[in-house]
Amino acid sequence: MKPMNAETVVLEEARPVEEELAARLIYDTGSYVFDCLYNRDFDAFLRITSHLWQQDVGAFSHRHARAATYQGGLAGIALGFPQSLYAQEFGTGMATMAEMGSPELLAHLPSVAGHIPWLFPEVPEDAWYLLFLSAHPQARGQGIGEKLLLDCFDRARKAGCVSLHLDVAAVNPAVRFYERMGLERLAETTVPKIAASHGVPPHIRMVKYLVD
Repeated sequence: MKPMNAETVVLEEARPVEEELAARLIYDTGSYVFDCLYNRDFDAFLRITSHLWQQDVGAFSHRHARAATYQGGLAGIALGFPQSLYAQEFGTGMATMAEMGSPELLAHLPSVAGHIPWLFPEVPEDAWYLLFLSAHPQARGQGIGEKLLLDCFDRARKAGCVSLHLDVAAVNPAVRFYERMGLERLAETTVPKIAASHGVPPHIRMVKYLVD
C-alpha cells in the first residue's frame, strides 16, 4: 500500500458523503469561533454542520469544496468561492441553526451572533474567499495542504479573481504555512466581547495576489 502523501492523494469535486468527517475538518479550521457560536456544544456543531455539508446550497455545502481523497476516503478539504457567492450563501447556515438548534442554542445565539462578523473584514468584489482548508490529522505534514491551496489559487484565477483572501486565528500555526505559500498579512482584528466571554483570539486576514 502506497503511503498517504501529496503524490498519492487525488483532488476531486467533493461529494455529500463522509459528512461527519467533513464537519470535523471544518471544525479544526476555526474551533475558537465555532465554540463561541455553539457555546462549546460540539455535538450540536457536528450535527448541524454535517447536515449543511450534504446540502446543494449554502456556504458549508460540499458543492463549494475540493476534496483530497486517498484510496476513496477523505484526506482533506478546501472550501471557497468568489465574493459574489460569499454574501449570497452565508445566510443558509444561520437559518439552519435556527431550525435545528436546541432551545439552549437559540437562547445563546443572540449574545454572540452580532459580534463574530466583526472578526472578518469585508471581502473585495474581485476576490475569492477561502473559507476552510483542512487536512485529516493522519495526512498532515505530507504536502496535502499545499496541494489543496495551490488548487485554490487556480480555481480563483479561473473564476476571474485577482486575489485570494482568508481569515485565520492569530494563534493558529497555519499562519506560518500561509506565509510560506505567499500570502501576506493584511489586517488583525480583535473583538473584545467574545474574547472575554469565549476566549476567541485575534484573527488575521491574509491575502494572495494572483496577478502580476
